[in-house]
Amino acid sequence: MMSLEQTLRDNPVIGTLFGEDDLDHFEAQPTRFSFVANLPLARVGTIFDRLSKVKTLPLLNIDSVPGLTANSDGLEYLQGIRVPGIITTHTNAVSRAVDLGFLAVQKVFVTDRSNLRRAAATAKSSRAHFIQLMPWPVLPYLSPEFFHVLGPFIASGFVNSEDDITSALRLGAMAVTTSQTELWNLQKIG
Repeated sequence: MMSLEQTLRDNPVIGTLFGEDDLDHFEAQPTRFSFVANLPLARVGTIFDRLSKVKTLPLLNIDSVPGLTANSDGLEYLQGIRVPGIITTHTNAVSRAVDLGFLAVQKVFVTDRSNLRRAAATAKSSRAHFIQLMPWPVLPYLSPEFFHVLGPFIASGFVNSEDDITSALRLGAMAVTTSQTELWNLQKIG
């Protein structure tokens, strides 16, 4: 796990692919890690096969794949087509994924102060390797104690500039995700 954390710290920008539109560009300049979302179920295997040929570790947002269920059958299907990791809001799916050997990311939304306790409890009970905290602009309003409960986290949502990345990292994120292709080639910042 430590080498994964160090790799993320050294390569803090995770490219996010929404569908296939930026796939050719991403293959030409891959980020070390990538989050992939909004694929038709029938295309997941083909896309992940292509991504396996470039220097990236792609993780699939399973909540965004129509027809894919976050149960054991769905996860075993993904295992069969060599998807190395998943992202989901479903804590039970995270636990199943970890048991099956996936790299698992628990997505946590903080929409207002009233759901901080629930978000912290989800992060604490999750067996995820990392927490994806959304949206990143809420980070300045959260306490160091909340971040401590999260453990290693990735900031996501509305990351649109190098300043956003720098700010998120200074606030404790180990990495950020962005679909802004012009930010994908940024290396260790600060």
